[in-house]
Amino acid sequence: MINQPLDENQLQQCRQAIYHAEWVDTDARLAELGRQWRQQPRVAIDTEFQRTDTFYPIPGLIQVGSEGQAYLIDPQAISDFSPLIDLLNDENVLKLVHAGSEDLELFAHSYGAVPRPLFDTQTACAFLGLGLSVGYQRLLNTLFGLEVDKQETRSDWLQRPLTESQCHYAAEDVVFLELIYQRLLPRLEAEAKLDWVLEECGQAADEALVPPPMDSYYLRFKQAWKLRPEQLSVLYTLSSWREREARERDMPRNFVLHNNSLQSIATRLPSSMGALSKVERIRGRTLSKDGKTLLDLVKQGLERDDQASIPVPDRPLPSRCGAQLKQLKALVNERAETLDIAPELMVKRKDMEALVRSQLETGEAVLPDGLQGWREQVVGTALKTLLNDNNCELNNESQA
Repeated sequence: MINQPLDENQLQQCRQAIYHAEWVDTDARLAELGRQWRQQPRVAIDTEFQRTDTFYPIPGLIQVGSEGQAYLIDPQAISDFSPLIDLLNDENVLKLVHAGSEDLELFAHSYGAVPRPLFDTQTACAFLGLGLSVGYQRLLNTLFGLEVDKQETRSDWLQRPLTESQCHYAAEDVVFLELIYQRLLPRLEAEAKLDWVLEECGQAADEALVPPPMDSYYLRFKQAWKLRPEQLSVLYTLSSWREREARERDMPRNFVLHNNSLQSIATRLPSSMGALSKVERIRGRTLSKDGKTLLDLVKQGLERDDQASIPVPDRPLPSRCGAQLKQLKALVNERAETLDIAPELMVKRKDMEALVRSQLETGEAVLPDGLQGWREQVVGTALKTLLNDNNCELNNESQA
């Protein structure tokens, strides 16, 4: 059974690990532990960080669980992280995480490496019908009937010393991961889903290490497809500038220039400080610090010689595609129910729309990148066949 309480011996071992977690604050001890961890088949990893007014997460704590012990690494005290980096890169050690997307981002930026191979227990749960984004607290309750305290979620992880409660909370986040893995693994193997989970987790790790190009962020603005070429050029220019500034200043994007302001500037094309000051949600400090730069960027965008080469965001699919999308979604839901996989994990809406769009543009459906790999085997080929067969039927009806 996947949901069964832990025995008293297991619970006692977990409590011991939580209440006697080792604080690691010297390079020598980290090096020693790093060698030990790399001898194990698996380790559990988690991080605590702060990210209230910065672009990048600031590491506050790095937790490692191994052989029934918990270790709390103090990134403020360590100067040589090479033992940790070697562990992250060791292909012979499986790293266990839960909901690790932000951890991956922190590792990639702070240490230039991400944990690989990777097993994310939240992802595994989505493959087993336990929910798309099941939280750690809920998962412990579902699998083991445990109630854990999550009151330290919003703690200040940069303060020193950390409180006893913070240390217990942090240790708890890695202590149970090995038991969760052991509980999920038999069913994943029985249902031949383990390789799918590892593939999905590996892709997440790869994407964290190579984030999207900064010049592509303008494509995230949902109404960008409505803009005229000169407006789109300004949106592209402003968005690219903001991405670089946010990183250089280490500030959230909206602190540099709010999304609403950026899109409003691209739409209105202000040419004076007075006009700029009337832009939606523009801040006084933004005007004083970056006002002249923003006007220069508008001018640059309007005068670009390469406006025609800027990729235009996809327009919404025409309404006549609604029936096709409904058929595809029904097929996805059927496959997801049969395999007990969260349908949102099986196929993302943007990938379904990309499949339909490819048929509109070329006459034949072509699987997008998001429907390759395990998804092609499970549902991608069937979706493509359904779409192409329906297209043939429509063409025959129109010729009759």
